[in-house]
Amino acid sequence: MRLQRWLAVGGAATAISVASADRLIEIPTGKLLYPERMAIEAGVLAGAPERERVLVNFRIGNLWEVQGARTGFDSRLEVYNLQYSLYPEIPGYAPGVSVGVVDALNRTAQGRGYFVAISYGIAALGETPLDHDLRVHLGFSGGQTSRFFLGFDVPLTNQLFLRAEHTGEQINAALAWRPNNLTEVRGAVIRGRTSWSIMIRLWAD
Repeated sequence: MRLQRWLAVGGAATAISVASADRLIEIPTGKLLYPERMAIEAGVLAGAPERERVLVNFRIGNLWEVQGARTGFDSRLEVYNLQYSLYPEIPGYAPGVSVGVVDALNRTAQGRGYFVAISYGIAALGETPLDHDLRVHLGFSGGQTSRFFLGFDVPLTNQLFLRAEHTGEQINAALAWRPNNLTEVRGAVIRGRTSWSIMIRLWAD
């Protein structure tokens, strides 16, 4: 029972869950992974018990994205999500809008769910303008429970990003370091548990 309980917690941490593309920390966003077609994130969810996590995102064309997540290697829980871009973001003019299915195979305690997400970038101006926008993400998810969610992705420098979100249940936060456009190292607090991970983006258009 205890093992099943922790699997459910681990699954919840990935079910609505790579960065600035299809999700912020856990919440989905209105923008697909781009310009890369694939992102792989691997890390550890600290606590008792400690759990390994691997997340893979793959963009199909310009409208679809498939997301797979595995929590734990021995007693693993696999979750699959699907996302569709209704309207691509037009920078400075219109937000991006996407819809999707969370836990498509209905394997977590929360069960299969659905969402609509909106994302919009605001130019980070100042004495030294940054290369990355301040991004706002908001939306609604439904299923066994319905809730609104909201998140922010704030560029502190061109390589350091502060992320915060309210999932409709609680607040998550993360600090991400991006040494280049294809690699990101992240420390986060997700559902009260510390998470460390590294993400690599592959196969640019």
